Amino acid sequence: MNTFGSIKTKIENASTEVYNTPKFKSFMKELKNHILENKDMSEIYYIYDDLSSNKGLSNDIAEEYVNESVEYLQILIESNKQKINQVDKWISNYTKSKTNNYKDIDTTVYENSIRSLKTVLESKNNIKSVIKTTPKTNTVKESVNLPLSSMVKIATTTFNKKYENISEEDKSKLKDLISLTPLEVKEKIKSLKEEVSSKLSKTLNESTDSELKETLSKTIEKINSSKSDLYNLYKLQELNGGL
Repeated sequence: MNTFGSIKTKIENASTEVYNTPKFKSFMKELKNHILENKDMSEIYYIYDDLSSNKGLSNDIAEEYVNESVEYLQILIESNKQKINQVDKWISNYTKSKTNNYKDIDTTVYENSIRSLKTVLESKNNIKSVIKTTPKTNTVKESVNLPLSSMVKIATTTFNKKYENISEEDKSKLKDLISLTPLEVKEKIKSLKEEVSSKLSKTLNESTDSELKETLSKTIEKINSSKSDLYNLYKLQELNGGL
């Protein structure tokens, strides 16, 4: 059986590989069934995320935090070997990736030989170094050119990376759109472009303000040339609702 860290890496890689393909919708449904709706599996997944995230913890707290988290992971993994094996078989149908982004966590969880003590201690120190690091504060930027990126961590790893520069409120709204297929996104954007452009063109034709007319013309041009992705779909919905 593969370690959970290697399985989690496969899930993250697969979510990127199938994004914007016909497989994406079924992948998310299966992911929900295998991970999100299973209490133990979702906890294991969360703890791996937690131990690989910057928290700004003090040295004393970090030591205890890692020890207790690893101990709990060992119990959960030991109790869910069959389910973890099922998840491994499932995700292997989507990707053949052999990478592992969670080697240090895997080492502390799976290695129990006295001969591996030095390696385990080194991995624990690496984990502590990560969680003692103060997380960076992202500045919210307003731009229609923000890079498209992720969903909820599992759905989320992809989502949070690409939408890292927008507010949590906007992320929440964008997550509601994540179940749409690429074709559905394209069709909705096409319809919204026509509707929004029509409304703005009407205002443009009725206006006598030269500055406003120029702004409206540029806005219509920008809307019509925008890409068919979830972020632009969200922005168009917001714009249309305010017109």
